[in-house]
Formats: sequence, structure tokens, C-alpha cells
Amino acid sequence: MRTLSEWQTADWKGFLHPGDLGWHSMVGAEKLAADLRCWTSYGSIVAIGMFDGDDLFRMAMDPSALDDDELASQIEADLTSVRVLPRGTVTVEARGALALQARLRAQGWDNDEPWTPLLLDLCAPIPPSPRNVALRVEEIGLDEPEEWTAVHWSAFKGGTLSPEEWQRLIQRWTTMATGPFAGLAHHLIGYDTTDQPVAIATVWTAGNGRPGLIEPMGVHGDHHGHGYGTAITLAGAHALQQHGASTAAVVAENSNDGALATYLAAGFTAGEPVADLTRTQDCGALPYSD
Repeated sequence: MRTLSEWQTADWKGFLHPGDLGWHSMVGAEKLAADLRCWTSYGSIVAIGMFDGDDLFRMAMDPSALDDDELASQIEADLTSVRVLPRGTVTVEARGALALQARLRAQGWDNDEPWTPLLLDLCAPIPPSPRNVALRVEEIGLDEPEEWTAVHWSAFKGGTLSPEEWQRLIQRWTTMATGPFAGLAHHLIGYDTTDQPVAIATVWTAGNGRPGLIEPMGVHGDHHGHGYGTAITLAGAHALQQHGASTAAVVAENSNDGALATYLAAGFTAGEPVADLTRTQDCGALPYSD
């Protein structure tokens, strides 16, 4: 976590953030540790990867090594063997790692769907919320995850849960909120004028003067189209500013017009789109041996 925090710089390209580890920690600290891979050079970590599911491997690298072809060659060798990745279709998120991307493409990896990183400068005044949007935002504590979780479920999944499924969902949130990354997070919920919970966001810090991440942000499925997404995003930016972040960072799929419009309406500046890399077959995959 400390090393990954140090890699969060002003020219953030959408790569792995400590908040991504924090959100993934709802699987539990032991499972999260098992999902991590690190590359070292002379005793220092120079690259970190995290399995986010079975077929997505998300990475970050030391910013000073993004163009290091020798390091890229070693990581490529590991990724194209079965030492790190499983066989079959798999996606690697290696945003900003130009040397590694070039090597994987040369091995036959294809561009996946593009994503756009977006940044909001927190050293400048944060734009005001839309005038016609009344949203009361509160930060929740460990004893009140129900409303936050219900809005999040509606925003991203939807559907009816059994009591057992609901309790498992609450337990996952509690595991995250009491886990090793809990100190980085602030969980926000927004209420409309009738005190109905309509929007949520979690923000993650990476230390003073570094980009903070907004992940996730969502609006209840019954309350779209009222500007609540923009308002809760701005509330998240304020929370990050209060805790020393230099910028608020998000990344959105280019195909998600609603998310892009929300962040742009909140004053975020879009960076160059970045594509993850997908291997649809075992092109160049070699068995691993010492």
C-alpha cells in the first residue's frame, strides 16, 4: 500500500490505486494478499499486479520504470508463461506502462475496450453543485452500511436479494470497512429532499499531495436524471480535498456515456483514452519452470 501510494502522481493514467486494493479487500485480507503479485529490483518493488476476478489482472508500475524495456521484458516473460496468468482469455490492465504494452502487443495481444482517466484539480476551487440539485450528503460509519449498500446494489446490479444474500453483501462491506485499507476510505451517501437515499460514493486517499480515487460512485436506479451523480461526485471531491489530496481521480469506460457526462459536468478533465490488453488465446504462452 505504501509503495503504491508513492506511485500516484499528477499525470495519473488510470492505473492501480491504493483505493482499488481497498475496494477489493471486501474479499478479505488473506484473499486480497493471494490476489497480489509484485516484481522487485534490488529489494525494491517496481511493479504490482492484482487479480480482479479470474481473468482480469490490474497493474501499476514505478513511474520511473514505465519505459524500462528490461523490466518490461521480465514482466512480459512472466505474463506470457503460466507463472502469473491462467491459460485462455485474460485481460491485463497496464495503463501507462508503454514498454510492457508494446511487448504484449508484439506477442499478439489485442486492445480491449478503451477507458478514459479523468482528473479534477483540488488545488483550485471546486465547482459548485448544480443549482437545481438539492442533495444532503453525509459520511457513514461502520454501524450504518444498509442504506449505502442498498443504493450501491441498485446502481450497479439491481434485482431482489434473499435475506441470506443481503447479509452476505453487508458482511462484504463490513469486511472492507474494517480491513487494512479502512483508514484510506470515506463512505458518502446522498439524500434527496424527502430524505430518500439516492446516491453513494466512496473516496480513497493516497497521502497528502497525491491523487485520491472516487470508486465507486453510483445513483439508485429509481433516481437517475436528476443530477445526483454530479452532486455526489463533487461531494467526494470536497472530502478528498479536506484530507489532503491534490486531485480527484476516476476512470470510466468510453462506452459509458452517462458516467463520462457526470464527471465532465463535475468539472473533471478527460485524459487520453487508454486500452487494456486482451489475450483471446494462448499466443506465445509458455509453461513455467525454474
